[in-house]
Amino acid sequence: MRVLSMSIALVVLLITGGFAQEEALSLQNCIEIALTKNPNLVRTLNLDESAGEDVTASYAGILPAINLDAYTGRYQWGEQEYEASVPVGRDSSGNYIYERRIRTDPADITNRNTFGVSVSQNIFDGGEWWQAISYAKSQKRASEYTVESMINSTVLSVQEAFFSLLKQQKLYEVNQIAVTRSEDNLNKTEKMFELGAVAKVDVYRSRVNLGNDKIQMLLQKNAVLTARQQLNLVMGRDPQTPLELKPEFDLPSAFPEVDELFNQAKEMNPDLKKGEEDVNSYDLMVSRSWAVIWPSLGAGFSYDRRNEGIERVYKGWDKNWSISWGVSLSWNLFNGFRDKVRIQQSKLALRNVQETYEETRRNLKSTIVQLVDNFNSYLEIIDINEDNLEAAQEEHRLASERYRIGSGTSLEVREAQVNLTRAEQTLVAAKYNARMSQAQLEQALGVIYKKSRETSE
Repeated sequence: MRVLSMSIALVVLLITGGFAQEEALSLQNCIEIALTKNPNLVRTLNLDESAGEDVTASYAGILPAINLDAYTGRYQWGEQEYEASVPVGRDSSGNYIYERRIRTDPADITNRNTFGVSVSQNIFDGGEWWQAISYAKSQKRASEYTVESMINSTVLSVQEAFFSLLKQQKLYEVNQIAVTRSEDNLNKTEKMFELGAVAKVDVYRSRVNLGNDKIQMLLQKNAVLTARQQLNLVMGRDPQTPLELKPEFDLPSAFPEVDELFNQAKEMNPDLKKGEEDVNSYDLMVSRSWAVIWPSLGAGFSYDRRNEGIERVYKGWDKNWSISWGVSLSWNLFNGFRDKVRIQQSKLALRNVQETYEETRRNLKSTIVQLVDNFNSYLEIIDINEDNLEAAQEEHRLASERYRIGSGTSLEVREAQVNLTRAEQTLVAAKYNARMSQAQLEQALGVIYKKSRETSE
């Protein structure tokens, strides 16, 4: 029997092994998963790679263009009629006399074979090529700041989802405790009713209270499931993936003054850095728009080979060839004010980007002020609610004791129980809201990813 039991246990282990719950994840574990699988971050990285390719493509304006052409085929035409001046005799002075007559060429067919190499080189285009290179590099730097911003946003999303799940789990524990209190109160009330110490209505009231608390516990259980799905989605995983967390919680006592924080944000916030680079990019666009008023100068070279026989094209390199080279100059003197409009539009676009950057600075400072105020308020709420929780615990103890000895009512017990549950919920919510407010402030400062790395190390 012992061997049989061990065999059955082994089979069960093998069958359920694939469904075993994964190891509990820390906050840093969740961040690392998200940084490799978060779909928004993956798309941003792809766009950054594309911006790098744009830098390579920007050198096309200064590098030579080289083309190799080869053709083989047949050319056939029908009988051709055309009017031409033909000699019909001479005059007394011996000069030819011409008349316009219709001539006819017979139909024919011939082979065509060509091979050629051409090279063209831009020499001067009003500065367009080097401005294009500078613009592409500026856009690449802006893209890198976008990646950094998305990394910070991803870390923030993970922290918010992580602590939201922990908060919902803690609130679920509070609801479970509330149900336990209601069950205990119902048991006490039923015993007191059997002894004739309370009326039947108190038993019914206790049952109703227990039912309401169970309903709240079920609703909170759904909130936990929703929060777990959201964290999985942020990490780029299937929402139904099993997920357990290692409870983590830490809060700084306070943050520096707003001006000091804003100075830190100006140095570290990637959105501000991107805004600065956008201004630089559009300034380069203005410079590029002026290139059209200058002449463009280029050079070209071509080598061609042609013959009806294909073997003569690819053999005997001293024959059947032609070479051309030269320098070209092009200068657009007037094109209906299109150049003027282009220059003016680029200037207006630059002004808009500059205004957007200044607005971003103002909004960022406002956000920092608001988040600092929120965080400090949560700290005060935590201190107040810790005192409230102690008072609510004592109130519940005294109300329960008075009810037990017959000097209190079930309504007083229920009110004390509700106050205690509410105090527990408020304290849990305040702590985790403060932690999420801290994460939001670190994201606004541009240091949230750096802080998470330092914490893990």
